[in-house]
Amino acid sequence: MIQRIQTVYLALVAVLSILGLCLPLAQYYVGAAQVASFNSFTYTAAEGYDAFGSFSVAPLAFSILMGIVILLTIVSIMLFRFRMRQLRLIIFSTLMLIGYVAFYAFIAWKFQLQLAAVNAEVQYHLCFAAVLPVVSIILNCLAIHGIRKDEALVRSLDRLR
Repeated sequence: MIQRIQTVYLALVAVLSILGLCLPLAQYYVGAAQVASFNSFTYTAAEGYDAFGSFSVAPLAFSILMGIVILLTIVSIMLFRFRMRQLRLIIFSTLMLIGYVAFYAFIAWKFQLQLAAVNAEVQYHLCFAAVLPVVSIILNCLAIHGIRKDEALVRSLDRLR
C-alpha cells in the first residue's frame, strides 16, 4: 500500500531535504552588500570576512546529515509493508533533523559572532532552506501519526478474526 498518506508525507520530506541541500542556508549582509553565505556544501565570504575558522567542516556536516535523512526517508518509503520498522526509521530521521536544526542554529549564531567581530554592522538573514528541516520534522510527525493509525487498524482487524 504505497499509496498511503504517510508515503506522500515522506516523499515531501525527501523533496524538501533535496531542496535544502541545494539552496543557501544563511546569508550575512553589511548594508546591502552580501559579505558571507553558506549552503550545505560550501562557504563563501567577501575579502576580510572569512569567519569560518575552525568550523570549516560545517558544510560537510550539513550535507552528511541531510544525506542521511534523504536515505532514511527513501528507505522508509520502501518499507511500507513493515510498519514498525518504517516507524523506527522515521523517528531516527526526525532525530537527525532535530540535530540538523540545532547544529544550524549553533553555526549561524557562531558565524554571526565571528563576523560581528570583524564588522559590527553584519546582519544575518534567514534563508528559505533554513526553514525546510522544520517543515520536514512536522511532515515526519504526520507520517508517524499515519503509521500508528494503520497499525492500530490492522491490529483491530486481527482481533475481530
